[in-house]
This record gives sequence, structure tokens and C-alpha cells, in this order.
Amino acid sequence: MVVIPVISSKGGVGKTTVAANLSTVLAERGHHVLAIDLDPQNALRFHLANDPHQCVEGLAEVAAGQLTWAQAMRPGHGGTVVLPFGTVDDERQIELEQQLARHPDWLGDTLARFALPEDTLVVLDTPPGPTVYMQQALRTANFCVVTVLADAGSFATLPIIERMVDKYCRPRADYGGSAYVVNQVAPSRRLNHDVFEMLRARLQSELLGVLHQDESVSEALASALPVHRYAPLSQAAQDLSVCADRLLARIAAATANRNAPAQPAAAPAWQMEPR
Repeated sequence: MVVIPVISSKGGVGKTTVAANLSTVLAERGHHVLAIDLDPQNALRFHLANDPHQCVEGLAEVAAGQLTWAQAMRPGHGGTVVLPFGTVDDERQIELEQQLARHPDWLGDTLARFALPEDTLVVLDTPPGPTVYMQQALRTANFCVVTVLADAGSFATLPIIERMVDKYCRPRADYGGSAYVVNQVAPSRRLNHDVFEMLRARLQSELLGVLHQDESVSEALASALPVHRYAPLSQAAQDLSVCADRLLARIAAATANRNAPAQPAAAPAWQMEPR
């Protein structure tokens, strides 16, 4: 099982769109994919669920003991399984957040009890910025996908997300690293292009890929279909395919490094000296 939160430091960057479409492409590559919505907006269902209107209840109701996990999960596009956030009022949301704050490893402990197949990829959609949901996701993350725009706001807020990853992820031996997706890239727009070049120079090898501005993305959502099924020859579909393949390659490399046998320590100098 590999846990992949899709995170962002600010809203409006297309994080849910990236999480949903990566999920379907990864499932198309033959992986078991469980997509979990940790965002109270409960929007992931509109991208992934075969019937979004049956996804009113979800994780919030499970945490309250009103549903079992099996009852809350729904079949999604491309063979994915979707766990919606659920619908809660403001009082219940506060109670849930207090519950998560009291039990910071709740999500990780819960996923461990699922006994999921070894090749399962758990994709987490999270609300932007520092929240208890983000903390839960980062505490159990094996690999983070950070979604940003090629704009000044995303560039300026990068340190927020990097500090959180440094705090909750990097100290753990099972954390494989972070990768960034730059969304809605429009090379014809000068400012957009200039900021993207700054991001590329800043991120270097951590840049997973770019998603060019493409009307197919919004049209696919309106049609309740993943981009690669709505418009398989579109630029967006190609971009998502590249990102998914690079993500799988990085996960495989991180897993191989983690499972590699430890090298024997070098003999002390006194043992190597001739007698």
C-alpha cells in the first residue's frame, strides 16, 4: 500500500481535479486505487463516482460511527473505489476536527486495518493549507503530490507546504519524497510563462510534470467523465498520462531503495592494516 496525498498551500489550484484524474489513470495502469476525500467540500465524488448523488455520506459518518467503511465506499470511474467525505453541518465538522486532533494517527491506523492488496495506491484529496486533515494525510504519506499554479501566489506560498512536509513526512524512513504538478500552464501568457520558469528552476528534479490549460478538463467534469476517457487525444490527457507514469517510476524507485539490503559497514582501519 502506498499513500499519496495530493496537497496544496492555497485553494483554487485544481488539486481535486489532479487527484481524481491521477486516480483513474493509475487504475488504468492496473493498480488497485482507493481515492479518499479528506476535504469537507466533498467534491471528489463529482469527478470520480459513477453516481455522485449516492455519495452524500462518507468518511464523516464513518468517523461518527454511523456507517461502516464498506458502506461508505462507492465504485468509481475506471475501476477506482471512492470514499467521499460526507455531508456535515458546521457543528459536526468541528467535532470531527477535534476528534482528528486528539487522534493524530487515526487515518494511518485505519488504513493499516484495511489489509489492502499490496499494489494498492491510496490517493488522498485534502483541503488547502494547514488543517487537521492535512496533518492526518501527511502523517501517513509515502509520497506527496503538490499541486501549484504558475502564478505569484503559488510561488510565494510554497514554503508553507514545504514546512509541513518537512515536519510530518521527511523524518520518516517510509517517506519516498515529494513531486510537484504545475497546473493550468499557458505558455502564450507572458507572466504565466515567466512564473513557470521560476518554478521549474526552483523545483528541478521534484517537478513531476505540467498540465497545460485545456478546455477538455472542465468539459470532462461537466460530462462526469475522467479527462482521458472524455478526450483521450487532448493535451490534458497526455499531460496526466506523463505525470502518472513518472509518479509510478518514482514510487518504484523509492520502494526499491527502501527494500535494498543494507551495505556492510567498512572494516575499521586497524583491521585492514597488514600485520
